[in-house]
Amino acid sequence: MSILAIETSTQQLGVALSDEGRTLASYELLAEYPHAVELPGAVTRVLQAAHLRLDEVEAIVVDVGPGSFTGLRIGLAFVKALAFPTKRAVVGVSSLDVLAANLPFVPLPVCPLLDAKQRNVYGAVYRLQEGRPTRQTDYLLGPVEEVLRSVQGPTLFLGDGCALYRDRVLAQCPQAQFAAPELWLPRAATLARLGSERLLSGARDDPSRLAPLYLYPADCQVRSPDRPTSVLR
Repeated sequence: MSILAIETSTQQLGVALSDEGRTLASYELLAEYPHAVELPGAVTRVLQAAHLRLDEVEAIVVDVGPGSFTGLRIGLAFVKALAFPTKRAVVGVSSLDVLAANLPFVPLPVCPLLDAKQRNVYGAVYRLQEGRPTRQTDYLLGPVEEVLRSVQGPTLFLGDGCALYRDRVLAQCPQAQFAAPELWLPRAATLARLGSERLLSGARDDPSRLAPLYLYPADCQVRSPDRPTSVLR
């Protein structure tokens, strides 16, 4: 199955194409340009590199967050515009799941920390089982010390929150280890891999119901209580 993955949850834009578990092409850009400006061209680049036409793409995977609310809305709007006219299969995957999957063969628990602004982080704790991340906690939002209450024993941390709060992580978790900085942002190829696994299991998301996984209170978000994001189920 040919899959287009759209990653816009952080300041790094990512697009990847995969087929039968192989990454055919990927493009990532960490820049000040708005994702809305760069995303169409990025999709064109990976299609050309993979020698595929857009109408040959069978499914789309999109990062639903948590992360940059503006970035997530751009990615989701773009995916819906592609999916609705063609009725392509679509699945959403959490940015924290994607980050944890950047480290598929780590024996330690893994805790991604993403900057949530307002001196908060998004986080969760995972175990890696057969190369797949299995979430051990809810998706969390709060000051780093509050999120770290879910961490027990030696744990490997990654995510852009590590750059901001490394000292505070070490103060509360002295046995903490940190992944290399190049693994601190979600990768489009990893998103494609997780999305492919969901698609092969038969999972599909209704594009009309996909919304950003935004953990701030309801009065700060677009997603209403009666329109849940599917990855929370």
